Amino acid sequence: MFLFLFRGMLVIIIFFFSSIVFSKMIYPSLISSQSNITFLDKHFKNDNDQSSYALGVSLGNYINHFFVDQNKLGVRLNKEVLLSGISDSVFLKSKLSASSVSQILNQLEKKLLRLEENAKIKEKKINAIKGKEYIKKLLMHSNMKCSKTGLVFFVKEKGIGLHPRENDIVTVHYIGSLIDGREFDNSYKRGKPLSFALNNVILGWKEGLQYIKKGGKIKLVIPPSLAYGEDGVPGIPGNSTLIFDIKLINIKSNL
Repeated sequence: MFLFLFRGMLVIIIFFFSSIVFSKMIYPSLISSQSNITFLDKHFKNDNDQSSYALGVSLGNYINHFFVDQNKLGVRLNKEVLLSGISDSVFLKSKLSASSVSQILNQLEKKLLRLEENAKIKEKKINAIKGKEYIKKLLMHSNMKCSKTGLVFFVKEKGIGLHPRENDIVTVHYIGSLIDGREFDNSYKRGKPLSFALNNVILGWKEGLQYIKKGGKIKLVIPPSLAYGEDGVPGIPGNSTLIFDIKLINIKSNL
């Protein structure tokens, strides 16, 4: 995935640089006549130069994003050499043949995939250990309870009426975060509660919401086995222990 995006980045850079360079070479008078400068920084002679520079800055930021990802994997490519490769390609002076470039990038792809997989395995192990430690400390120094399934919870307000059943549709407001405090979801910020069938959510929610009634509030600390497991989902790494503060707004029978 990383290399696919990286190749796309290079294609974009080469395309735009080629467009700028060859446009200036072939149509200099046309470019000059079409300039319509609304704001010109003192560092530039004309609107085209300013636009070219702005494009370069944008592409440079794009490159930096990928270099940060590479560094996390221990791959440290040389920015100056990368830029020289772009320049050589634009001016048709590449030091490598097309077949060599393809072979080198395929080798890089295999290396990155291997490193990414190793990094994910390591992250999962760390997340599992930290989650267990977090729950252990929490149960020692708070009034949280732990069910037989391993769900940790604290009922802030019981609510009134009946408890939701597994097939009921519930409406809730909630805040979801990781144990390091990073918030990954918040219905309050979206300005709208969420409605769903209770049997269509993660096990931790399915169990936890049945401890309160309409209007009730509960805090859940959900281990990976009752959440998204080893694989995780976008925004939630594998083996993450999750924290939810939930308000049960309404219960509707789904029979």
